[in-house]
Amino acid sequence: MSQRSKSLRSRLTTLVVVAIFGAVAIATASSVWREMDQYGAGKRAELYASANVFSSAISEHVHNADKSATLNALRAISYIPTIEHVRVETPDGATFTELGSTTAVIEDKKNSLIPEDSALSMLTSRSTTVSVPIVHGGQTVASLTIHSNTGSLSERIGLLLYDAFVAAIFAGGIGVLIALKMQRAITDPILSLAKVMGRVRESEDFSVRAEATEDDETAQLVDTFNTMLGHIQERDNKLKAHQQNLTKIVERRTAQYRDAKESAEAANMAKSDFLATMSHEIRTPMNGMLAMADLLSKAKLAPQQKRYAEVIAKSGQSLLAIINDILDFSKIEAGRLELETIPIRPADIVDDVVSLFWERASSKGIDLAAYVSPETPEEIEGDPVRISQIISNLVNNALKFTEEGHVVVAVRSKLQKGGDANTCEIEFSVTDTGVGIPEDKQAAIFEAFSQADQTTTRKFGGTGLGLAISRRLVEAMNGVLGLTSKPGKGSKFFFKVPAKRLQPALETRKVDTEKRAIIAIDGEATPKMLARYIRETGVIPTIVEDTANLGPHIAYADMIFASVDFFEAYQEAISCGDAQWIPARICVCELGDTKPEELLRSGIVEDVLMAPLSRRDVLEQIDRILDDKLRGVAALQETATTDASHLVFNKQHVLAADDSPVNREVVKEALSRLNLEVTLANDGREAVHLVQSQQFDLILMDCSMPEMDGFEATQAIRVLERKAKKDRTPVIALTAHVAGTDQKWREAGMDAYLTKPFTIASLSSVLSEFLDYAPDQTAPTLIEEDDSPALFESAGEDEVFDKKVLDEIAAMQSGSVNLPVRTLQLYKEHSLDAVRNLVASIKTGDSAAIAKAAHALKSMSVNVGARKLGQACGEIEAKAHAGAKIADLSASCKIVVQEFQKVHKTLPDMLQMYEKRAA
Repeated sequence: MSQRSKSLRSRLTTLVVVAIFGAVAIATASSVWREMDQYGAGKRAELYASANVFSSAISEHVHNADKSATLNALRAISYIPTIEHVRVETPDGATFTELGSTTAVIEDKKNSLIPEDSALSMLTSRSTTVSVPIVHGGQTVASLTIHSNTGSLSERIGLLLYDAFVAAIFAGGIGVLIALKMQRAITDPILSLAKVMGRVRESEDFSVRAEATEDDETAQLVDTFNTMLGHIQERDNKLKAHQQNLTKIVERRTAQYRDAKESAEAANMAKSDFLATMSHEIRTPMNGMLAMADLLSKAKLAPQQKRYAEVIAKSGQSLLAIINDILDFSKIEAGRLELETIPIRPADIVDDVVSLFWERASSKGIDLAAYVSPETPEEIEGDPVRISQIISNLVNNALKFTEEGHVVVAVRSKLQKGGDANTCEIEFSVTDTGVGIPEDKQAAIFEAFSQADQTTTRKFGGTGLGLAISRRLVEAMNGVLGLTSKPGKGSKFFFKVPAKRLQPALETRKVDTEKRAIIAIDGEATPKMLARYIRETGVIPTIVEDTANLGPHIAYADMIFASVDFFEAYQEAISCGDAQWIPARICVCELGDTKPEELLRSGIVEDVLMAPLSRRDVLEQIDRILDDKLRGVAALQETATTDASHLVFNKQHVLAADDSPVNREVVKEALSRLNLEVTLANDGREAVHLVQSQQFDLILMDCSMPEMDGFEATQAIRVLERKAKKDRTPVIALTAHVAGTDQKWREAGMDAYLTKPFTIASLSSVLSEFLDYAPDQTAPTLIEEDDSPALFESAGEDEVFDKKVLDEIAAMQSGSVNLPVRTLQLYKEHSLDAVRNLVASIKTGDSAAIAKAAHALKSMSVNVGARKLGQACGEIEAKAHAGAKIADLSASCKIVVQEFQKVHKTLPDMLQMYEKRAA
């Protein structure tokens, strides 16, 4: 028998025995109590009867105050065995007489907490007391108190308890026998039920059932348990069925969600493809429009018609910018945005953006300035293109909505919370003094196609996509884009991005002794930014706005940063003897300004600082001041961007395939201007047939055409070339995708791409990579350089311009246009940008960009006969292609700048010479 069974049975036996003993105890207690009550009541009744008899017997004696007679009468009571004490008390409580020896007991009973007339009092004190009045003549003259012994009650109760105990022992034995008999009838079914419960608990098999052996309460318990198991089993089966059904539902819903996801992705892809297709379709007519407008603007037109052509071209470029914004936003929406992570210099990005918008800001009279905080790392990891795109968007908006005042582009850095020492947070900001944005409109402007109000688009233009794209780009960099603004007070847009610090901030040089600087330049922001840079070195700057009285300002100055106008007033002040000593003099000017050169040659200024100002240029300038190494005339070595010149080719045969008649006409006219023979094809299939029957030097292939697109046509041409063992013909893709981001042209076997809409300059630039070009007297456009040494040997060593080249240009002219003068004027206008672009490319360290910039400047320089400048540019181009170090390219760039200065110094004389010849 198990321990559990023994425990149950022993508890049952104990329960029965205890129950029997309890019943006997209750019965015994009831009998004892009843006996006590009956005995006590009878005993007191007897005492009261005796007391009343004696009361009547002694009433006369008590009334007569005869104590002796009273005592004699009471002696008869003492013969009763149970009476122990008799006492007669007067009404005032005084003892008249008494008989017996229990006075102390009577006194103790008066103080007892138990009522003395109760059975319990009789049992505990073994005595009882009664008092009756003594009446004489109807008046109570005294009271009679009798105290009796009740010891016989205890004896009787003892006997009763003994009988009860014997009865309890007998009943307990019978109870044990009954319990033993009940064990199998009660405990066995319960134990059997417990076993079934245990098995169900362990196996969780609710199909098990318990068996009932008797038709009694335990059988009902077993039936109830079995019913419960049945309900549980039924519920379990339903749950399993529901689970299986739920699994099917989940699988079905998952399939539906998968289908919905695929449908959404397909829809998203379709949207992107639709936008790309629409872009191509829009770019196709735009290509004709812009190319024709470009050709018109360079044709012999009256000023008004020329203006019309320029407006068409600019409007087309604005429309193209809108299309590019939409495509960029679509790419972000489709999740196809890919960020680059390469080493970048935050200061260079800010300087490049400011340089890009400098001329636009100057034309509006807005002071555009940059500030790079001293804690900004020299180099971080990031995507330079996207960061530059965001800053450019913000600067473009700032200039758009600012009519006067300034725009400041700033960058600062701080350690990122929770990051290591090499992790920082870079904040770029653009602050303007424009119209400002109401607070209730600030959240909306970051949404796509949203602007502050409905009049914004009509007044300022734009799509409202710039900020939406910028926000998405910042979020892709795990950053945040925000703004603070007040209407009429201007706005500040900023974005913060985490970045890995590759090089810490450069340590700023500090002056050893107190030095002071004067700042006298135009603008609201540039003087303040320059003052901040100067203050970082420990020099105390003072901004001078009024040049009427310079004496107090320059009397104690150690250095002067000023514009040309200031130095004219300064020269007068020096001539008057107002200055006690001569400070270092730095002229702050723009590239192309000739006045600083005159000031340098006259000794009025000792160095120049080109605007827009950069942190690096300012600190390097202060270093030269402190080291007494000011550059003098050699300071005019500045910078760069280019507009590709028109090249003249050698009548090569070019096949142009395009399904658009407009595009074919544009391509034909553009290639004819470049002195190329042109054959046109309506689609890719026709282009393949023409390649089979004719020999071409180059093929221009539109990518999207019916019948056979450009990719398929190129692949077919490559197969034909391999079969016929022909030389590979260069194929240039005419792609509508932005900046050639679609690499399908490369996979198809094409050699380069040309983005629609293209200009003659961009077309000639890409063709120059595959076709030779040389001077051609019959060409109806500008003469391009010939890389042969003959051209460079046609003039004397000391000549800046090769007059033979200009004479050849003069021989090509037709009509009333003075072609050499027009060419030199265009060169003067565009060569400044070309120099800027070359220097900017060297700063970025991009060899391909350097080679391209050098090639562009070389092209336009050789085109006007500036042979030495062309040679210097050719050397940079060759070094860049060879992978030369940036330091070597930078040294060569200085030679280019020196030659550039000579060319621009000689330009007025050359213009005057050919104007006289025409006259």
